[in-house]
Amino acid sequence: MVHLKWFVVFSLFLLVSAFGLADTDTTETLQEFDTYLDKTAGQLGNSPFAAIVSKNGKILYERYDDGQGILGKPVNEHSRWQVFSITKSFVSALVLGLCDDGLLSLDDPVGKYLPPFRKHGDGPFDRQAVTIRHLMSHTSGAAVNGDKTPSPLPTDLDRIEIITEPGTAFKYSGLGMLILERTLEAATGKDFDALLNERIIGPLRLESTGYVYAGLETEQVLPLKKDLYHYSLSGKRAGAGLFTTARDLNSFGQFWLNPDRMFSRKLRLEAWAYHGMRESDGGRYGLMWWLFESDGGYVMSGKDNKINAVIPETGVVITVIRYPQAKAAKDYKFFDDKRAMVLFGKRL
Repeated sequence: MVHLKWFVVFSLFLLVSAFGLADTDTTETLQEFDTYLDKTAGQLGNSPFAAIVSKNGKILYERYDDGQGILGKPVNEHSRWQVFSITKSFVSALVLGLCDDGLLSLDDPVGKYLPPFRKHGDGPFDRQAVTIRHLMSHTSGAAVNGDKTPSPLPTDLDRIEIITEPGTAFKYSGLGMLILERTLEAATGKDFDALLNERIIGPLRLESTGYVYAGLETEQVLPLKKDLYHYSLSGKRAGAGLFTTARDLNSFGQFWLNPDRMFSRKLRLEAWAYHGMRESDGGRYGLMWWLFESDGGYVMSGKDNKINAVIPETGVVITVIRYPQAKAAKDYKFFDDKRAMVLFGKRL
């Protein structure tokens, strides 16, 4: 959609000028970013995407591309995308807020809230040693029949065993998120959906953010591919269930720059502190955040190349939501893509 691209580029100059930032470096960086979006969209099979760049709460750049209509629905500021693991960073905010209010602690044992974790269990390590921090950092050691990524997830938490010492071995999976969802429900006495709405989505006025259950999709909810939807499922909501717009997601990133209304900066540092590493790509992990500390940024990311990068030093948030329609090209690496967003943000 060439006409849309040129409209966005023209708007880019207007927006930058309007906010008094029309210096050559800023303009060139945003132009490079625009070109980068086209390149990565091509590498991901002509992927539809939404992209927003904000600085200190003001939008500098906003673009939507429908991938030549391959989803069968319009892609615009009202489009709601399933953001998969970006959900985890919303849940991180939820937990930190509960901690700030004294309703729980990161180092509370899970057994304080869930009876199955009040006994050792069948694994070599003690379930009673698992804390909320371990769940959030994917270092709980939880498994079912020796598998840390069981499918389907168990309905009976008594089946869970701890096969590596809690706090020592990183393994990114949905099992810890299932336990976390159940823990937060037990701690508050509220359904997870209602809890997240009450404490995060509502107060931050993220009006287009929430869970979408089977049969409730609307014109604004985008499929992953034409007529193919994933839905929010109980037990998976803490890890992957949220739907949101690009504008809401960017606003949520802006909140993390100044989180004081929800939780202290000290607690934010807990989320942005190193807790483990994924060996496959060297990704450093905090509490439901990917860390690029040496580059000055922190990233929420989700399946199918979705990124929300927060760069505190410059006050920049870069949101890119994509729905790849083909396997990524060999020269595309998701880890490098996340870092690229941080580096763009640092230049702005």
